[in-house]
Amino acid sequence: MSEINGEKHAFIEEEQVKVQVIAFTEKGYRLSEELKNRWMEAEKEGQGLFRRTGTWRAEKGDKTEVCLHAKTNALPEISDARDLNEIVAAWFSENTDAIIFVGSTGIAVRAISPFLAHKSEDPAVLVIDEAGHFVISLLSGHLGGANELTSFVSELIEAQPVITTASDLEGAFSVDVFAKENGLIITDFGAAKEASAKVLRGEKLRIYSDIGMEHLNMRPGIGEYEPVGINDIDKADIIISYQSKLLDKADPVVRPFNAIGLKLIAKRVYVGIGARKGVSEEDVAKAYDNCLKSAGISGEAVDALVSIDLKKNEQGILTFSYKREIPFVTYTAAELKSMDGDFAASSFVESVTGVSNVCERSAAYAASQNGQERVLVHKQIYGSVTLAVAVSV
Repeated sequence: MSEINGEKHAFIEEEQVKVQVIAFTEKGYRLSEELKNRWMEAEKEGQGLFRRTGTWRAEKGDKTEVCLHAKTNALPEISDARDLNEIVAAWFSENTDAIIFVGSTGIAVRAISPFLAHKSEDPAVLVIDEAGHFVISLLSGHLGGANELTSFVSELIEAQPVITTASDLEGAFSVDVFAKENGLIITDFGAAKEASAKVLRGEKLRIYSDIGMEHLNMRPGIGEYEPVGINDIDKADIIISYQSKLLDKADPVVRPFNAIGLKLIAKRVYVGIGARKGVSEEDVAKAYDNCLKSAGISGEAVDALVSIDLKKNEQGILTFSYKREIPFVTYTAAELKSMDGDFAASSFVESVTGVSNVCERSAAYAASQNGQERVLVHKQIYGSVTLAVAVSV
């Protein structure tokens, strides 16, 4: 999920970033020790933290574990006796965030090749020569954050970064980076590659977006895209939306103007919930599904279910959150009160919770943490459940 302030439901693990570093000579191992020491010092100074999303920022409660390994006869007391493929297989199965080889590129390529799945799943992989002259971004440059990690590590050990992805070399728009930076889900990686290739050919992308392009990070430059309206959506190369009618719409057999039609799901929607004590999971599910369906909002666009902290242990909501794999985030009454806006008010709700409205304020507050909030659905009552929906635009 996108990072938003608030209390997380227990089934969502705290951010634990794991980086595996392996060296094949004594000199390389000493370099890995120096890298780890400088990395930890940099984090203490707030200079950054590597995440699976590829961004660098220190967050309270997050932990980084840099694990050092040696595989060399020169260091028998610490050298890993396992076959290298066995070691790397374990790292891939553990969902390691990044793997750094201190040695030759050939060793790294042969070690990881049996385990590669897809760039949306594979860890960032870097290679550092044992002299510490170069840091190479080898795998998952954009989505895995290897390119940014390469830049960071290069600064730490004063080495030359080597990044070979075309969009980085040309300084051109990259769909992968754009999606990652803005909480957008790529639905078709083949189409995403087509879109990036179109920019590299010097052609403009035609983009439709439910989110104001001016509010998005790493967006294409003025010379790289032109906006299209809803009436010309079949001409769009990229469609950025949270609307089910656009995301679920079947692609035409022949698109006009050779449009690519890549759909990026704007996973920037927050569903605020209020409920009577003891509400059932079935009632929550029914209300949730009816609300999104009537509003025409795709369930894939929902980033979190949100409420006041008084509801953090409400079993019906927790069960629904767990079954649907939707993060449940709660806020204090003071946080919800801090939101300005025209919200429905209830003196009874305020007497119980300390705030006059839970669902609308929760949705709006959550959306405001990731950008400019816009309430899409004001308070709706479904029996014992109240819901509201907001989007970060």
